[in-house]
Amino acid sequence: MKRVIPILYMAFMLATSASAQQLFYAEDGEIRNLEVSRDKGEVSVTMDIDISNISVGKDETIIITPIVTDGERKYTMPSVELMGRRAYIYYMREGQQSETENPFAAQRVAKRAEKKAGVKQVIDYSASFGFEEWMRGSTVAIREGLCGCGKLRGEKEKPLADFGHEIYEPKYVWSFIAPDPEPIKVRNESHTAYINFWVDRYEILENYKNNAVELAGIIESITKVDDDEDLTITSITIEGWASPEATEYHNKVLSENRANSLANYVSRKTGVKRNLIEAIGCGEDWVGLRELVDATPGLLYRDKVYDIIDSNLSLDQKDYKLSQLKPSDIYTRLMNEMYPKLRRNDYKIIYEIRNFDLEEARRLIYEHPKKLSVDEMYKVAGSYEPGSEEYNDVLEIAVRLYPEVVAAAVNAANLALEEGKYDKALAILKQSNQEDARIQAAEGYVYILMQEYDKAREVLTKAVAQGNEDAKHNLAEMEKHLDSI
Repeated sequence: MKRVIPILYMAFMLATSASAQQLFYAEDGEIRNLEVSRDKGEVSVTMDIDISNISVGKDETIIITPIVTDGERKYTMPSVELMGRRAYIYYMREGQQSETENPFAAQRVAKRAEKKAGVKQVIDYSASFGFEEWMRGSTVAIREGLCGCGKLRGEKEKPLADFGHEIYEPKYVWSFIAPDPEPIKVRNESHTAYINFWVDRYEILENYKNNAVELAGIIESITKVDDDEDLTITSITIEGWASPEATEYHNKVLSENRANSLANYVSRKTGVKRNLIEAIGCGEDWVGLRELVDATPGLLYRDKVYDIIDSNLSLDQKDYKLSQLKPSDIYTRLMNEMYPKLRRNDYKIIYEIRNFDLEEARRLIYEHPKKLSVDEMYKVAGSYEPGSEEYNDVLEIAVRLYPEVVAAAVNAANLALEEGKYDKALAILKQSNQEDARIQAAEGYVYILMQEYDKAREVLTKAVAQGNEDAKHNLAEMEKHLDSI
């Protein structure tokens, strides 16, 4: 199984850290351990601000404000204020508010007293805020201001580190699936014929009503297979069906006799050995009757007809109940319009197809593609350059004739994806086995490309439960990507 890794535009989130950075005005202060991280839409900025050795003028206040900026736009985080001795006393005496509107931590103890006490001050700074798209690739900086006597005397900005948020770039996989070999190719054709019989009789009458046309169709369909040198008939199954009037037992026997009569006729006319033809009497077709009622919305009291058909009564009781419905037009319509369609013979021709070499297969892919297995078709495709028109044509033919085959569906869907036709790819996959983990994994990948992540998660989870490695990988990659955005 070949694994293909599609490269898509995605990116990954990067946590940022910085070594010690000196402040501008507070030349002895330092910023350490700066980190920027993000969980979904929330950004967190943390750092250590060491103010232990900073000297603040007695009438001054140093304002340290972390920001995010792209040069034009700015997001301002809470500030840190460092007050000198007299500035602090003035603040206490006058009850003045802090210099900034959103202080993170106001240092309102005179620095002289702190130095005498040997206090080491390191502010464990943290701030959180919502991520905005313009912040991608911006810079984390420190804006430092110096205030004296209530006036701003200067303000500078110093970049600390890039705001390194990016989107996680997943690497999804898509596996090319080789079809299973088919040493013996068994195929079948199913048909239906309406042979008319005299009431309660089972002899084949070639010239009775439309029998000549129906019988000719049966013989032609069987002879066409039997005369093809590439095909060998292994068996024919003929099922006889009856309508509900008369007793269940009578109709069962009658359907068996009529199926046998047709089997004998087919063997005699086609030369197919009688022991290769199985005749089955199926009796009354109540399922078929219900389908015909579904297709006849104008039938009077149709709900009552449904109730009888769906009841647990015996078949004879059901027919009797139908015959007693009022008005009698109901049963008359059943007898005249629907019952004749139930008296039929379904037949299936089962045959084997010989295997073909590459040259034969390359000819048959366009002339008689149904004779080839998916494996033979892929050998033909392999004789062309991958991605060429001939190569793509063969894969398209394979999925058109064998939509239920997982390999054909997955690989043809991949071709559709290469053309950017997501809906087409999904439609191809939906025709195949929805319980197969390989189909689920492929559908999940298509949903990812369509950005329908909930649907992708649902089908990929099913495939993962069955042990599919592609689904496991892609689900993990998708979740990392979604977490980063």
